[in-house]
Amino acid sequence: MNLNNIFNAFEDDAPLKDKVALFDLQETQAFKLGMFKKIIWNQKGFEKRMEKFMEFMPDMAKMIDADNDAGEFITYVRAWAYIKEFDPTSEQGIDASHIFSDDKTVTACDLAIHFWEEREEYEKCAHIKKVKDLLKKNLLS
Repeated sequence: MNLNNIFNAFEDDAPLKDKVALFDLQETQAFKLGMFKKIIWNQKGFEKRMEKFMEFMPDMAKMIDADNDAGEFITYVRAWAYIKEFDPTSEQGIDASHIFSDDKTVTACDLAIHFWEEREEYEKCAHIKKVKDLLKKNLLS
């Protein structure tokens, strides 16, 4: 796969063949697992930066509702949109799990399980747990 074609696909006047390469990439199990991890970790990074920012601006912190969990909800719904399509039993899914078997991906699974568990979405928890178990198995081997 030509990576230049993937990046060219983001241009408005990109040839259709470049856009097709991007769509093909988005259908891979590695893309789905990678996006799940990225979405959750980007949210956690944003929260940490916001906390540091608010330490320097206490007056502003009082005006902002930091307990509002709308951002967190959006994060986990978006992350679920990717991980629900991840098949940990497929050959491609197993290969992707080897690529992403690290503490950050396992932690993303833990965070997602905790989030959905609080909302009693146990089917989602069960699917994410299967993914987490596969990742942990890879880490141990």
